[in-house]
Amino acid sequence: MPTVTELYRYPVKSFTPERLDELRVVNGVVKGDRVLGFRFANQGAPDDWSWRRKINFVGLVNTPGIALLELRFDDESRMLSLKYENEIFAEGSIDSEEDRSDLSEAIGEYVTSLEINPLVGNPERAPLNLIGDGRQSLFHDFEVGGITLFSKESLDALGASMGSEVDGRRFRSNIVVEGVEAWNELSWSGSVKIGNSKYKIELLVPRCLVTHANPATGERDHDIMKSLIVANNNETPTFAIQLIPQDSEAVISVGDSVVVG
Repeated sequence: MPTVTELYRYPVKSFTPERLDELRVVNGVVKGDRVLGFRFANQGAPDDWSWRRKINFVGLVNTPGIALLELRFDDESRMLSLKYENEIFAEGSIDSEEDRSDLSEAIGEYVTSLEINPLVGNPERAPLNLIGDGRQSLFHDFEVGGITLFSKESLDALGASMGSEVDGRRFRSNIVVEGVEAWNELSWSGSVKIGNSKYKIELLVPRCLVTHANPATGERDHDIMKSLIVANNNETPTFAIQLIPQDSEAVISVGDSVVVG
């Protein structure tokens, strides 16, 4: 039987993950997941939190060097901290407008220093705006939100096809399971039970340039999209499935069993 082996959430859209032993699911999304984002100035006022595509934010899709930042968000203290080479270079309360401005400025300076970045030559995108209230998960790639899952076996199969080990963090999923045949989760349909809660299997997750960024080096080093098409024979680069929670509240823990159907 498949079991949950790794869990992640992503407090800031398209930034680095927090690895946890437990995820709390509330109203269809993981608590604290994609609740903040650093958005370009020309994509709306700081208090406009309407959904936007990932290309309108600073993140791994346009700034692979973001992978070198370690991010932590404390739900209770409401503090967001960012580390580079194990040293905190920006920290502040998201409830303080001054701290929000300082955090946005710090990220803007870091991004501008990188060889690949979306700010240099695009002055209309600055200054960056830190948006979101730290509670509502408004900044998923899909407006519906949901939770994503892939298997370790599929990850290993991709690596074998490429002839190189692949870091699963490239795919920014919430749940990693073990105990299935490679690529089998892509054929699941209907529903799946994780622990004590049920989830509807919504769709296969298409992949983009985000996956080309190496989480350890911050460099684009592999054409993962092309490699996925070769490895799993899908016409589009596909990895992981999206799940929609069927209970208003749930808890997912490492070690939970996964039952399909």
